[in-house]
Amino acid sequence: MSDLRTQALNAARVAATQLAEAFATGEVVATTKTNRHDLVTAWDQHIEGLVTQHLARDGAVFWGEETGRATAPPPGTIEWIIDPIDGTSNFVHGYPVFSISIAAAIDDEVVAGVVVDPVTGAEFSADASGAYLNDAPLTARPTPPHDTQYNLVTSFPAAEILHRAPEASQLFGQLVTHYSTVRRLVSGALEICYAARGIADVVLGVDTKPWDVSAASYILRQAGGRYHTGVAGPSHLAPHYVAFAPGRESQLVMEVFRQLQHM
Repeated sequence: MSDLRTQALNAARVAATQLAEAFATGEVVATTKTNRHDLVTAWDQHIEGLVTQHLARDGAVFWGEETGRATAPPPGTIEWIIDPIDGTSNFVHGYPVFSISIAAAIDDEVVAGVVVDPVTGAEFSADASGAYLNDAPLTARPTPPHDTQYNLVTSFPAAEILHRAPEASQLFGQLVTHYSTVRRLVSGALEICYAARGIADVVLGVDTKPWDVSAASYILRQAGGRYHTGVAGPSHLAPHYVAFAPGRESQLVMEVFRQLQHM
């Protein structure tokens, strides 16, 4: 599986170079997809095509945010799950927090993952041998002595869940009052990788898609962290999650998670 990690890294590096140059110019035009919060640019489509071109070998099939998933792959087939720009809104607004996410899955089991930050050059990756940051073993920062000192990162509550469940704002209030900091980065892949590194102690994700989390959730687990979905089946197919950095645990976020699963 190390070959899959290398393939994904090589594809992501080429794409990251182009994205970094585009971001530096500030000339990015966006349109909307499903709603006014869901932005897309020509770069999303270009990068997905570029990554697909680099990985198109050995009968592999693709599941991309922009092109979708035509059919479930035959048994034993490599399926590349691609988010060309995770954090498009940040990319559009000139906020330097976005990433390229590539996961390799076989029979709905992720076996390699890569998340690359084009701005900082951070390359998170993992395969069966472990998790890496820029090809060095990925290790987490020390665990804070108490969960009230945790740095919680979350996109909850987003507009979609507030529309269907306005009471979600009360749960958010519990998180804000309990944890030391609550941050909103708008790049799910980077958020989970930050948990793998221990920069984020806990990440709470709601209404996510497979391309958002496939690579990063695998990287987190290979780094020794935990990824809870509360449902059976492949974890990257679940819509909600709680990600813990290595050595972290917290009862409050799990209670909030159980409640939001019914919203």
